[in-house]
Amino acid sequence: MSIRPVITFLFVLSVLTILLILSAVFPSQGIHIGKFSLRFATPHDIFSSVEEGYADISDIINTNETLNDSLISLLSTTPEEEIMDTVRANADSLRKSIPRLKFARNSTKKKLYKAFAAFDQASTASKPVRIMHYGDSQIEGDRITSYVRNKLQAKFGGMGPGLVPVEQVYDFSFSILQETSPGWERYTLYGTIDTTLAHKRYGALANFCRFTPYGSSGGKGTDANHEAWVSFAPSGYSYSNTKHFQQCRVFFSHNTKPFMAEIYEDGALADADMYPASSSLKTIKWLFDQPVSDIKIVFRGEDSPDIYGIALDGVNGIAVDNIPMRGNSGLIFTKMDSKLLKAHFEELNVKLIILQFGGNIVPHVINDYSYYEKLFYNQLAELRQLLPDVAIIVIGVADMSVKERSRYVSYPNIEKVRDALKKASFRADAAYWDVYEAMGGKNSMPSWVFADPPLASSDFVHFNPRGARLIANMFYNALLYEYNQYTHQSKKNEETVAQEN
Repeated sequence: MSIRPVITFLFVLSVLTILLILSAVFPSQGIHIGKFSLRFATPHDIFSSVEEGYADISDIINTNETLNDSLISLLSTTPEEEIMDTVRANADSLRKSIPRLKFARNSTKKKLYKAFAAFDQASTASKPVRIMHYGDSQIEGDRITSYVRNKLQAKFGGMGPGLVPVEQVYDFSFSILQETSPGWERYTLYGTIDTTLAHKRYGALANFCRFTPYGSSGGKGTDANHEAWVSFAPSGYSYSNTKHFQQCRVFFSHNTKPFMAEIYEDGALADADMYPASSSLKTIKWLFDQPVSDIKIVFRGEDSPDIYGIALDGVNGIAVDNIPMRGNSGLIFTKMDSKLLKAHFEELNVKLIILQFGGNIVPHVINDYSYYEKLFYNQLAELRQLLPDVAIIVIGVADMSVKERSRYVSYPNIEKVRDALKKASFRADAAYWDVYEAMGGKNSMPSWVFADPPLASSDFVHFNPRGARLIANMFYNALLYEYNQYTHQSKKNEETVAQEN
């Protein structure tokens, strides 16, 4: 007995219909069972013959190799008709290739211009003009920050790696070689947080160190003296400006008993002094007759102060700090003691704060990120409360990829997280720099990973040193473009005043 063709057709059709329905309702990311993932072809996979390609970043790479400080100055301040013929043909495209800072209001730009005015006076100032670059793991190891620091110090003066913690959690050897003795205790507001602390005094680095045990009721001195040290030496990989510094400052508070601090220069004792008990922010300051590169600081006492960082800077010029916080989303400032944080910022002479976060929010895919916008805005509002005139630039989230079958694609929520950061920035009178857009937008991270040579690591999240330098150069170009417009406007204002007088 044979089965009629119509029955066979109906059977095949019903099976295909069931499979199509399953493909429509099956999770696009699949179902994970142990080490295995069960995936189902989607209707798009079945019916689409076009595969979305990776972003083309060739122009981004080529243009950034072309741009330099002089050309950016020309493009940002010179009218089109005055640009020389050899440049004019490409001037418009070159201008568009500079990923610009975004401002929601004129007051934001005015705050940035105040920072630029401080930059102009930095080489003759009585203390360094400071830029603090906070970020997540994307800036670890002084990536991105180091290049920006080098360019700004070359232009406006300054030296040294900036403010560093007593103990480095992440490798910092690119910029300076740092060693510490056993016996240090580190307390941080990110990563592994010590929940026994009865206070929120963390300082500008959001962490502090001690060389004696610390309890929930405060410093617990003992009858025995404790000793610990930290040393700094030049790195063979660092930029020349970072290898030396003219002054060393130690920021501390809340020691219940006196302690001694000694500083050794190239192995020889240069200074030693006792510092009394204190309940407010204090500074130990050492100046050197000539820039130094090799020092060791020894601390001794029954009770350690809370040490909020060591600044290795020039006596003036620009100082730029690298402050990475792995796993953090930038929601830290409202969790700190505002009185101490304000005092530390003011002592450091902070004129510009750069915040680079968002990457740790992306893997948690939801539909609405208004909660993150609100929380991040609160951080910016807190900084505004502490330093009303400080310039703030938010560097948004970079492209990040997740593997779908044999391809890497952008997380579906990247632009939502980006928009949340941008909205928070604009509400808080902060500028925004869109690194996602600058690197090529959707599906651009694979292009950075597969570039020859590669510009990002195989986790499809982090830039490698070469890529970090390219991103840093693009950000510096954006900053320089605005600085040149500021100088151009300042000259015009001066000429107007001169004509009126």
